[in-house]
Amino acid sequence: MSEAAQSLFEERAAIREFLGGMPRVEAEAAAREDVQRILAADRAAATAWRERIKS
Repeated sequence: MSEAAQSLFEERAAIREFLGGMPRVEAEAAAREDVQRILAADRAAATAWRERIKS
């Protein structure tokens, strides 16, 4: 996991744990899913931009 992704993961887990009241294990699992979705969306956006530039 990149440093940026790790930071995002830690932030999302902390938000879910401390503000959302989730147990740590659940907060980390949900944060892991959040990061996977965010990174997938970022890759899709980058791919779309590369395709637009090629055109």
